[in-house]
Amino acid sequence: MRRDLRALPPAIPCSHFPKIFINGNHDCHFCKIDLSTTSLYARCTICNVNMDLDCMVNLPPLTIFEPKHHKHLLLRVVTFTCNACGLEGDRNPNVCYECHLMVHKDCIEGLPRVIYINRHDHRVSHTFHLGQDERDWECGVCRRTIDWVYGAYTCSLCPSYAVHSKCATRKEVWDGRELEDVSEEDEEIEDPFKVINETNIIHFSHEEHVLRLDENCHMENDATRCRGCILAINGNLSYKCLECDFIIHKVCASLPRKRRHFLHNHKLTLRVDKASIFLCSTCDTTPNGFRYECDEDHGDEEFVFDLQCSSISEPFLHDLHPHPLYWTLEHSKKCKACGTKAGYDLNCIVCDDYSLCMTCATLPSKVKHRCDDHLLSLRQGASDFDTGHLWCDICETKTDPSVFYYTCDDCGVSLHLKCVLGDLYNAKLGLIDPRDPAHEVLPNNGVTRPFCFHCELRCKFPFLIRRATEEFTLYYCSLNCCLEAAFYIPPVTDEG
Repeated sequence: MRRDLRALPPAIPCSHFPKIFINGNHDCHFCKIDLSTTSLYARCTICNVNMDLDCMVNLPPLTIFEPKHHKHLLLRVVTFTCNACGLEGDRNPNVCYECHLMVHKDCIEGLPRVIYINRHDHRVSHTFHLGQDERDWECGVCRRTIDWVYGAYTCSLCPSYAVHSKCATRKEVWDGRELEDVSEEDEEIEDPFKVINETNIIHFSHEEHVLRLDENCHMENDATRCRGCILAINGNLSYKCLECDFIIHKVCASLPRKRRHFLHNHKLTLRVDKASIFLCSTCDTTPNGFRYECDEDHGDEEFVFDLQCSSISEPFLHDLHPHPLYWTLEHSKKCKACGTKAGYDLNCIVCDDYSLCMTCATLPSKVKHRCDDHLLSLRQGASDFDTGHLWCDICETKTDPSVFYYTCDDCGVSLHLKCVLGDLYNAKLGLIDPRDPAHEVLPNNGVTRPFCFHCELRCKFPFLIRRATEEFTLYYCSLNCCLEAAFYIPPVTDEG
């Protein structure tokens, strides 16, 4: 059957330009006719949409007015895939026939052109087509595949980097600023230290004295702690003050004074001026060392990160899991290391059910404890010494091998995380707060362990809090007990 091609419409309702074929083995997406019975039909090879020429000439109307059956104007729902964000729409697309684009109204008004996101070091800009490539495009935020046909954000300096439009503009990722026509000026950031010679430096946190690279740091005792991260030196290369007891890991001394981090959408500033305990916004621990703070005004909510959390980058590799972990912004899952849910967690994109909370992700892999002569290793699963139930040598109760615990590879002991670390493992010794001289953190290394004033049990953790005044001296086994005692309200008793 011959058709007059002049009868074809000047525009076709498809976001890509279709091609004309002869005798296809498909059905028309509109009238469902078998296209093998027709001489010509149109096909979009990108969308896999097939259309009979009769349907192209006589397009179904978008609105129908039939007062006999319905008194309102009937709008035909048009389903489409938005070329800007790649998500489906169900009505009223904004169409550019010259570029073959169909876009949500919200995407036209709401998607910025050039932005900074916390997952990448450079600016990213929006494009409607990634372009066909031999590789699969992977989103730099959610780690899922990006369809190259639709829009995304890309980096002009990193050709393989792309992010879903909706992922890039999430409030956890983007700071809300449109940077188109804004010049990109390199911010001058001060170095954290001044170099004196190959081994000596002056760090901005300790400008009064010179620090020397300590090549004998493996000789430091277990109580020697880094002033930056507050963790034990443990033989790691460190700088030591020539005139006082200040010591800091070389890694911690080299941290930048300003930085971006994938866990927050604003730039962070390294603070070293406070000595009081703070609550880390990501892992909920209570250190009192160096920290990164957000300078933006968040009202009553303050964003503070300890050095352990700020040191995590993507992909994050953990010794106890074979695959890299990412912060994918999914709904919180149960942590495989402790069984709890947290606001910040790192997920495996290979194992759908594997997630680590930030507290467990930043646990030290090796620690020293007075109960054993060797270094203890972080472990999950049955150990080589397991002959049945595992028992904690500190509290003398069972340990669960399905969650993280500490063990000695030489002796086979198994220990609960809390029994080994307590909740003061990342708080430096001395006053909890310089404004409060009564409370100080001390090592629990006496001949006898004191009783906790609040829970009335022996202090079993490696560090404790002593409250000393002229009238009395009290001990608390943990920061939690100290805080509970401070806010404790005795129960009301009925005297009658």
